Amino acid sequence: MEKNWKDNLQSESFWLRSLFMLLFFIVYRIVDLVVLLVAVCQWFYVLLTGDANASLSRFAGGLANYVAQIINYLSYNSEEKPFPFNDWPAAETKVEGSIEDQSK
Repeated sequence: MEKNWKDNLQSESFWLRSLFMLLFFIVYRIVDLVVLLVAVCQWFYVLLTGDANASLSRFAGGLANYVAQIINYLSYNSEEKPFPFNDWPAAETKVEGSIEDQSK
């Protein structure tokens, strides 16, 4: 049975999903600023030490996966809500093309 747009407007699940989408869009914009801060901090760290900060890299990897989860939720590619409704995504163990690869 096909739903029409009037049924969708009256659907509680539609409005709840819309609310979550709005909240995750706001979170996405905040995370955008955090990514900028991480990038600047990592740049200064590499400038001063010559190597990337491993802890900051792991955090950035998790942040990248978190952004991917948000985008998948916002674009209806996933019904699974990102953090804090699920666990924080783990970072990849090693990113190809990382600074360690470039120095060899």
